Amino acid sequence: MHRPSISVVIPAYNAESTLPETVETVRTQTLPNIEIIVVDDGSIDGTRSLAQQLATRDQRIRVISTRNGGVAAARNVGIEAAQAAYIAPVDADDLWHPDKLSRQLAILEARPEVTLVYSSRRNIDEASIVTKTIAQATLAGWACHRLTAFNAVGNGSAIMFRRADALQVGGYDRRLKERGAQGCEDFLFQIRLAMLGEIAVDEGYLVGYRKRADAMSNDDGAMLRSRLLALDIVEQELPELATTARATYKKHQFFLGLKVLAEGDWRQAGALLGSWTKGASLASLADGLGYVMHRQQTRKGVIEADKERRLFADYAAGENAAAGLSRHLQRILNEVEPRDIAYAHLQDALQRATA
Repeated sequence: MHRPSISVVIPAYNAESTLPETVETVRTQTLPNIEIIVVDDGSIDGTRSLAQQLATRDQRIRVISTRNGGVAAARNVGIEAAQAAYIAPVDADDLWHPDKLSRQLAILEARPEVTLVYSSRRNIDEASIVTKTIAQATLAGWACHRLTAFNAVGNGSAIMFRRADALQVGGYDRRLKERGAQGCEDFLFQIRLAMLGEIAVDEGYLVGYRKRADAMSNDDGAMLRSRLLALDIVEQELPELATTARATYKKHQFFLGLKVLAEGDWRQAGALLGSWTKGASLASLADGLGYVMHRQQTRKGVIEADKERRLFADYAAGENAAAGLSRHLQRILNEVEPRDIAYAHLQDALQRATA
C-alpha cells in the first residue's frame, strides 16, 4: 500500500447523526491518495459502530477508539497514528469542498516556509444549508501576533499542516479540557504553528462550519472563558507574544464581564470587571467597547446570497464571497502588524546565524 499524501483526522464524540455526511465529503475529495482516521472519543451513542461500518466500505478509513479525553486528546491520537507527512483535521459535523485537500496541499508543497494553510468558511445549519458566508480570509505571512489578536481561522476544520510541525509544538493542548474550558484548542495550536513559520491562505470557501444550537462553539460564555485561558497560556509560555496576548485578554475579559452582568450574575461580573479595571486605561476601555460593537455587527451580517437557503454543496468555492473586516478588527490588525514584521526579521536573523 502506498503511503498516503494526507492523513485526515476526524475526532468524533456522539456524532452518529453527522459523521456519515462529513466522511462522505472527505471520501469524495478530488485528491484520492489519503487516509481517513476517525478517532472515537469515548462516544456513548452509535458513533463507534457507525464508523466501523463506514470503514468496511472504504479501505482508506481507520477507526481508533479511546476513552473520552476531549477534542485535543482525540486529535493528538490521530496525529500520532498518521502515516502521511501532512495532516488535515475536520470535526465530525463539518463539511469540505471537493477540492479542499488538493488546493491546500499544493500550497504546502510549493512553499516550505509555510507551517499552516487555511481557507474561508461558510456557516451551515443542521440541514447543511448555508446560513452565513464569513468575510473572505486574507491574513497571511508571518502573523503570530495578528493571529493572537484576531482568530482569523475561526474553526478547526479549515487548516492543513505538516505532521512534524504539529509534533514539534506538542500537538493540541489538553489543559483547556482538563481545566473545564474546552473550545479554543484550535486557536492555541494555530498560534504555536504560526510561530514556526508563515501562514498561507486559500481564499476559497472550502469549509462548511456547522453551527448547531447545542454545539460548544455556539455557547458564547464557554468559548470566551476558553479564549481567556488560551490567551493566559500564550502570555505565560510564549513571551514573544505576551504584550499582544495581554491586550487581547483584557478585551475578551471586558466583553465576558458585560455578558454575565446582562445575564444577572452580579458576583461573576464584579470579579471579571473588577479584574479588568486593574491596569485599564481610556484606550483599553475604547478597545473593549469597540470589540462589543464588533461582536454585535458580525452577528447581524448576512449577505443577500445567504438568504437563498442553499446547501453548502451547491456553492462553488469562490461563489458569493463576503468582503471586509469590521473597522475595529482592521484597526487592531494594523496596530499589531509591526510586531509581526519585527518577529519575521528576528526569525530571519536567527536562521542566517544557524545556517
